[in-house]
Amino acid sequence: MRVLVVQSELGVLRGGGENFTRNLFQAFAERGHEVWATFIADPSGGYPLALPPAFRALPLAGRWSRKLGQDALSTMGECLPNRWQLKAHWERVQAALCWRTVRWHDRRFTRRVEQEFRGRWNEFDAAYVHASAVLASRIASSCPTMLRLPGPVSSEFESVLRSIPVVCANGDALTKIREFVGDHALELPIGLDGELFKPGATQIRQQLGWAEEHWVIGYVGRLAYIKGIDLLARAFTSIRRTVPQARLLIIGSGEEEGKLRLCLKQEIAAGTVRLEADVPHASLPDWYRAMDLFVMPSRYENYSNAVLEALACGVPFLASGIGGNRGVAETRGGRLFDPGSDESLTQTLLSIATNRHEARQRGMAGGAEVRNQYSWRASAKRLEAMLEQACATVARKAICTP
Repeated sequence: MRVLVVQSELGVLRGGGENFTRNLFQAFAERGHEVWATFIADPSGGYPLALPPAFRALPLAGRWSRKLGQDALSTMGECLPNRWQLKAHWERVQAALCWRTVRWHDRRFTRRVEQEFRGRWNEFDAAYVHASAVLASRIASSCPTMLRLPGPVSSEFESVLRSIPVVCANGDALTKIREFVGDHALELPIGLDGELFKPGATQIRQQLGWAEEHWVIGYVGRLAYIKGIDLLARAFTSIRRTVPQARLLIIGSGEEEGKLRLCLKQEIAAGTVRLEADVPHASLPDWYRAMDLFVMPSRYENYSNAVLEALACGVPFLASGIGGNRGVAETRGGRLFDPGSDESLTQTLLSIATNRHEARQRGMAGGAEVRNQYSWRASAKRLEAMLEQACATVARKAICTP
């Protein structure tokens, strides 16, 4: 089968959605299929992140920015006094600008895809579209199409979703979408490379100058407001007063990085906080193994790749009790805190700090469970069946159409 993957930031970000697609379709290609991918690129057609070996790239060159100016706005907002009324207004304006910029970017990407592939859809047996229901519905008129939703959409999209041969999701998104489209939404489970993400030795602590007696709290993901990275920064500065051996390791990049560096300026200078902007996916296990606790403080989370990967390495987790995080907690490999609450996050961190042995036991037990339960090979097999279903659905409609 020859499949075109359509995902805007596939060659630009290391986010959970992008890693999901890279890992899933690498396993899919290993089943004997041909994978092409289209995504944004710089004006010369370049992109910073190499795709897996099995992918054939079709980059869309241009000047792209999904969140134009958000990093500068976040940094400026951090400079405002917390009790100043203007700060709350500033954050509302920033959120409104961010939403409009993302919408403009997505519309522009949709137009480019339609222009670039007009008259070419017969080159592919099927298309896989990430996130954009509107783009998937338009492609569906020319090619068997499968849409993956990484998060829920409103019921206003019901007719759009029903126009797409196959719609899939997992975690919290699947639950919410099924409320109005029922079984038209199928489950495409997340996978895991259990041979890569597993307990083991690491030299990362030594490289960072941190000793075994230090208590290392870690985060991996985009540095974005929705990820709650600001909550973690504030909670860490609070617990340092009573847990001086605590250290914070943050891996990722995003529009909140400048704001984060300002908030943690003293801790970074003192060597108690380390930010790593870019770590290749294959190197992540070593970084996870350097952690004593993995924290996912999201304001919303569908189903976290990073929590599963950390847990598979034997690292216990602490996550906000929202969305798919509640499902991961069923492994009993970690704990939950009240979403959006600095106080709840701080108090739960302090509680875990007083009983690290129990946390380690949770991590090892939960890790064994997820390594047995999740597999990219199994997810790729499920993907194959879904794409075949999309092709069959289109074929049946063609026969029934006079």
